[in-house]
Amino acid sequence: MKDSELIKKIKQGETELLDVLIEGHYDGIYRFCYYKTGDREAAYDCAQETFLHLLRYLDTYVEQKKFKAYLYRIAGNVCTDWFRKNSVQFAGEELLETIAKEDGELKRLELSDEVFRALQVLSQAQKDVIMLHFFYDFKLREIAQIINVPMSTVKSRLKQGMDKLKAYMERCI
Repeated sequence: MKDSELIKKIKQGETELLDVLIEGHYDGIYRFCYYKTGDREAAYDCAQETFLHLLRYLDTYVEQKKFKAYLYRIAGNVCTDWFRKNSVQFAGEELLETIAKEDGELKRLELSDEVFRALQVLSQAQKDVIMLHFFYDFKLREIAQIINVPMSTVKSRLKQGMDKLKAYMERCI
């Protein structure tokens, strides 16, 4: 069943479908939170908080945007709040290899050490756009919604990031 159908039925009172909705997105949200926080416990807490926030405000959700992008936007905001509360710096750079080892989707991509090193040359903003686009298969429009920037900014970050990656890889060859 599609997310839009699940949400409609949940809003109509079929609350048992909440489990289906959450289970369908939990692993991806957890991995995203882990990428953002760099801490398993924090990722677990942020994933839980993401779904609590969703449940709290599901009745106000209007199907204008893709639900998955909406949910990842919530997760990103929850992770940002976690950083504010805990006064820590982003640790995602060091975690890319760990995530790849744990995440079947990234395993499938068989990223090499060179690619991990190449990702380190990117700004965090460029890295976030590239991760969301290539690792989580979000469209540029959805990424703009998730990180709350104009689509032109997403396109620019993607192009600049890809140019940096290409230049780095050419220097390494």
